Amino acid sequence: MSAGKITLRDRVALATHQLALSPEESRAKEAIERAYRAASLKPPDPPALAVELGVSGAVSALDSRMLRLLQRQKVLVRLDSLWFHEEALEQLKASVAAMKREGAPARIDVATFKERYGVTRKFAIPLLEYLDRERVTRRSGDSRIVL
Repeated sequence: MSAGKITLRDRVALATHQLALSPEESRAKEAIERAYRAASLKPPDPPALAVELGVSGAVSALDSRMLRLLQRQKVLVRLDSLWFHEEALEQLKASVAAMKREGAPARIDVATFKERYGVTRKFAIPLLEYLDRERVTRRSGDSRIVL
């Protein structure tokens, strides 16, 4: 408000509100972020990641909370039921946009996308739809036109 007591973003909060994570939650958050950054365009399944990281039961139950927190901080982006690190998506957008500048075909289909980026159809379809929404590509039949 005008007195600076309340902030209004995607949530309403006191202006003095600070996020407070326990040390274990902070370690889990950092480990989750590192795992998604390292996975790039082949993100891990959240429950499997919790097991792999050896996150305790209390934090594991908060795992979806951590994902939403990282989403609010614009570190992770949710595409359908998959989570991707924002840096991976930015690199993907730049790479696809560069295809047009390189003189490569300005069209890409699912099979070509899968081969070029080494992903399965499970990841390719949400990523291609994301590129359409971000106006990097436009769907035309079974392929995409790089804009």
